[in-house]
Amino acid sequence: MDANVMEATNILNNPETRELNSAIAYRSIPGNQCLYLNFYKLQEQPFSITPDPEFLYLSQTHRSVLDKALFGIQAGYGFILITGEVGTGKTTLCRSILNILKNNVNTAYLINPSISGRELIASILDDLGIEHDSDLTKKDLLKKLNNYLLSQTDRRTTIIVDDAQTLPVETLEDIRLLSNLETTKNKLLQIVLVGQNELLDILARPELRQLNQRIAIRCQLDHLSLEETVHYIDNRLNVAGNRGQVRFQKDAIRSIHRASGGIPRLVNLICDYSLLAGYVKQKEAISSKEVNQALQELNIPWYTVETRDIPKFVWFGVSLIVILAMAAQFIIK
Repeated sequence: MDANVMEATNILNNPETRELNSAIAYRSIPGNQCLYLNFYKLQEQPFSITPDPEFLYLSQTHRSVLDKALFGIQAGYGFILITGEVGTGKTTLCRSILNILKNNVNTAYLINPSISGRELIASILDDLGIEHDSDLTKKDLLKKLNNYLLSQTDRRTTIIVDDAQTLPVETLEDIRLLSNLETTKNKLLQIVLVGQNELLDILARPELRQLNQRIAIRCQLDHLSLEETVHYIDNRLNVAGNRGQVRFQKDAIRSIHRASGGIPRLVNLICDYSLLAGYVKQKEAISSKEVNQALQELNIPWYTVETRDIPKFVWFGVSLIVILAMAAQFIIK
C-alpha cells in the first residue's frame, strides 16, 4: 500500500475527522490537492463545491430558470428573482449567466452584499470599472451610475446580487430606487436578485411591497430527481475527464440521492468522499458500501423531506389510517 493510500486510510479511520467535510479532510495533507485523481485518471476534481460554470448541469428546473432569467434580461425587465435552498446551484447558475452575457451586456456581480446602500452603489461602479472618488455621497455615486448607463445606449447593463437575503431592508429599498434609472422607453438597468428561500419572506414585508411588486420574473430552483442525479454525476465526471475508468453503480446513486435529497452541493460532498473511499480500496466501481462509508465519515444523516414537501393527500391518508386504527381498538375493547 503506497503512502497516499495509507494516509487516506488514516483519514477515513480517524474519529477526529468524522464531522469534517471532504475538502477539509483530505486536502489538509501536505502536497496533495486531491488524492484520487491519478488513480481514476481524472484531469481535475469532479465534485468540488466551488461554483464552476464549466460543471453546470441543467436539470429541468435549472434550464427553466436560466431561460427565464436570460429572457428577462434581454427583454429589459427591471427585476428578476431567483430563489432556492442552500446548495441547489444558485451561484453556479449566476456565473453561467455572467459567462453567457459577457460579450453583449455590461454586468456587475455582487456576492455577500450585507452592506449599506452607498456601499452597494460603490461596489456596482467598481465592478463596472467606473472610477469614482471614495468620499462621494450616495447621491453623487448614483448620478455617476446614471450618467454611465445613459452613455451605454447600445448595451444593456445587468446587476446580479447573490445572497440577497443578507441585504438590510434599507439596502433593498435602495435597490428598488435603482430601477428608477430609465428613459421614457427603456429601463437602463436590469437587476437579478438571487437568494435563499427566506428572501421570499423578506420581500413580503409591508415596507418592501413596492420592490416586491416590481419583480417581473420569479424563478425557483428545485432539487434533482433520481434520474437527474444520475445525469448530474455523469456530467461532472465527464467534464473532469472520465472516459469510463470510474463509475457509480445504480445502488450507489440511489443511496446518494436518498441521502442528499437531490441537493447538488450534498451530492458533490458525498460523491467526493465516496471516491476517496473507493481509492482507499482501489475500486473503480463505486457501490453503496463506499457511499455509506462516506455518509458516516461526513456525519450526513439521510435527507429528511420537510413537511411542506409532502402532498396534503398523503397527510390525509396517514391521518385516516390512524383514526381507523384507533377506532378499531376502541371497538375491540
